[in-house]
Amino acid sequence: MNILSCDTSTEVMHLCLARFEEGRKNSYEVRVLTSANKHSELLVPAILDLCKHNAITLKELDLLVCTSGPGSFTGLRIAMSTLKGISLATGIPMVTIPTLEAYQGCISSYPHAILAVIDAKKKRFYTALFQNGKRLTPDLDLEINQIEDLLAMHPDALLTGSDAACLASKLSKPYTVDESAQLNLSFVLCTLGKKRFEDFGAEALDCGPAYVRKSDAEIALQETIKSLEETHD
Repeated sequence: MNILSCDTSTEVMHLCLARFEEGRKNSYEVRVLTSANKHSELLVPAILDLCKHNAITLKELDLLVCTSGPGSFTGLRIAMSTLKGISLATGIPMVTIPTLEAYQGCISSYPHAILAVIDAKKKRFYTALFQNGKRLTPDLDLEINQIEDLLAMHPDALLTGSDAACLASKLSKPYTVDESAQLNLSFVLCTLGKKRFEDFGAEALDCGPAYVRKSDAEIALQETIKSLEETHD
């Protein structure tokens, strides 16, 4: 089974092409690129180059996997729309994995609680708490003091995710930070995606990213509508 995964929910692009063959050791190639605001320019060429390097065509892929959020509003749409386009053109099934679940999956063997973290800007963080591979909270959008309250019952918690070190520097108490396991994020996406596909099948292509909060554009639109309604009252 040939699986392509990608994540562009942060400034770092994660890509993986993995081959799962029964009776043989799994093989895979991961690429981690800091592409900032150039995901839309670099993603498709990077996918094609990864396939070419592994002597495989897009039509030979069996499954497409990307993250569903939370994360950058634009970044999530870039990966999801790119894989949807490939899926529509080729018929290859596609599944998505919640971003913070993928981060905790990189270190799921840690014996205590794991706090997965992405910088949500505006002095807030997208975060979720896990233990033994299970969620203790839904995806949250929290300020620093709210995260400290969340961690109060978990002094041995491990912080992971793209912005774990940034969060740790702002907390009043020290916590262990994982900064290397996430380099394998895209391969973990392949393994989680494979299991989700085997358990539940492909996702409908009209699904969209899961946002924890409204985008600035949506907030501005709501304020405009509210202002117009008040003007006409």
